[in-house]
Amino acid sequence: MKFVLVASLMGVAVLAGCASGSSVPAGMQAGRFVTYECEGGKRLQARLAADGSSVRIRHEGGYELDHQGAGVYEGEGWKLTTQGAMELRHHGKVMARHCRAS
Repeated sequence: MKFVLVASLMGVAVLAGCASGSSVPAGMQAGRFVTYECEGGKRLQARLAADGSSVRIRHEGGYELDHQGAGVYEGEGWKLTTQGAMELRHHGKVMARHCRAS
């Protein structure tokens, strides 16, 4: 009985880990700027903080965006969405979309 309980708890832990997904957005690297090519010839650079709590972006200046969860980073009117097609918005206006690491 004890073994079944322990095995069940381990299974739940593994599933919880899988459900949380990767903490690193596609193409990003902690401590290193990565260049992204976006639709319409636009570009941006992003650097993930070592602890994953923020992303530093370079696009029309430099900005630090805090992790909000589910692949979203926000700060100073900027919003970076990293799940699915990467997109950068400023005060709701799309500044770059369909970005891919180059």
